[in-house]
Amino acid sequence: MKIYIFRHAQKAMDFSGDPDLTPEGHGQASTLLDLVLKNEMPKPTQLWVSPRKRTHSTFRPLSEQLKLPLVDQEALLEQQGDESLQIFRRRISNLLEKATEAENDVIYMCSHYDWVIEAMAVIPSETDLSDDRFSHWIPCQCVGFEISKDGMFKFLELKKVST
Repeated sequence: MKIYIFRHAQKAMDFSGDPDLTPEGHGQASTLLDLVLKNEMPKPTQLWVSPRKRTHSTFRPLSEQLKLPLVDQEALLEQQGDESLQIFRRRISNLLEKATEAENDVIYMCSHYDWVIEAMAVIPSETDLSDDRFSHWIPCQCVGFEISKDGMFKFLELKKVST
């Protein structure tokens, strides 16, 4: 099984609290689809998104082309104001553990900058995920892992999706 964790594509600036993507962000979402169709990234079997518009829009081209539903996962939301770091990390760990139960799937997860940063701190891996290359996340960047039977996350690739 494989898991790819994405930071959502470039978001627009607005005051709604739930902005959609910029034109560049929509371009990143289209480029992601192209990478999958060209077999430069594995074909997902599940698309998990936070309830925010920008995560849905990041995976919408994949969803439409591959006929896969966007599966809302509340646990992919950014850290909430009343949530301690310990509780936030536990929420992330629980979701990652849930994902490892899908033995033969390729799960694409789309979340937010703070979620991705904290995920790197809790993922069980032999790769040092606190290394500098995992500390700066541009929009639509992703990290891929293969999950072993013992639950270890084997680092596969770090990829930037640009227009």
